[in-house]
Amino acid sequence: MYEVGKIKYVEQAEKFVEENKNPIFKIKKITLLSSGNAIDNSDGNLKNIDISQFTDISVEIDNTGKSSEITAENTINSMIIKDINVSTRGKNGEKRFNYKNPYYDGKYMEIDNYQNDGIVFNVLRKNEELENVNYDFPTFYTDCSNPISLSYLNKNLLTGCEVNSNNGSIAFDGSILKSANIDLKEIEPNISFNIYIKNNLNESFICNVSINIDLSTNANEGIYTGYLFTILNTNEERFNFIRTEDEK
Repeated sequence: MYEVGKIKYVEQAEKFVEENKNPIFKIKKITLLSSGNAIDNSDGNLKNIDISQFTDISVEIDNTGKSSEITAENTINSMIIKDINVSTRGKNGEKRFNYKNPYYDGKYMEIDNYQNDGIVFNVLRKNEELENVNYDFPTFYTDCSNPISLSYLNKNLLTGCEVNSNNGSIAFDGSILKSANIDLKEIEPNISFNIYIKNNLNESFICNVSINIDLSTNANEGIYTGYLFTILNTNEERFNFIRTEDEK
């Protein structure tokens, strides 16, 4: 009995290794675009400013590792993002994380926080569905040809503050964080979440994404210059989608 169990375990381990060599789905690229924003509540005299920071996150999935052809195996039937955790060293601000319409990438916009059931995507399977799609709601194409569009918002890091300006004006971007003397290390977010997908064979996969967003990775002070664009290295095996029996 021991030998039978041992053989089964070895077979499962070998299958796991083989699937990881040529995964059906993997994360091809993660891009981050970080900036800041301010809302002036003082009729333009900059004496009652609310300051926020946001990072837009684009996640591209590669479904060609096993086959370059479009098949039921490498196309997606359902997608949900769950097990979301967001933290910063500092406690200021209202931390929000959710889907964001990709047409507003790099632009400040309000987002609601994710609900307890996670971020559930509408997966489009037919060309005619693209004609009337509303990208204000979580949307993904079955053939993985569009990125997953997400956003992190730390709203109201500072409220009711006065920002000094030499010329009586400020830029409502990441440079406002410098004007307000906000310590970047206090607000840099650590974000993790799981992407659960099912293909059109009803097989389940999971990938854990963990991102430490460095807002100062730049010789010119990073986000303090206005905007910070970063491409993460996703060549590691941890960015492969692993087959799972767990039904999510």
